[in-house]
Amino acid sequence: MTTERKRARTTGGKFRGDDPSTPAVNEAWEDTTVATKKAPAKKPAAKTAAPKKSNSNLPHPNSAAYKAMIIRGEIKE
Repeated sequence: MTTERKRARTTGGKFRGDDPSTPAVNEAWEDTTVATKKAPAKKPAAKTAAPKKSNSNLPHPNSAAYKAMIIRGEIKE
């Protein structure tokens, strides 16, 4: 919290004047406390999707057997 000087106002909203009979006090200004802004909280890192597990039943994607399965319609690319 910090303090800030700002013009004093009456209950009607007009600026309050300084009373000359009190030279040690300035009634035209008042000290107010201002809340300081906190730093925004850091967002947690987004989790990345786990890589898909390869199916051990399928042959290697670059092999002839894999391409033949695609042609027969057993698997999709």
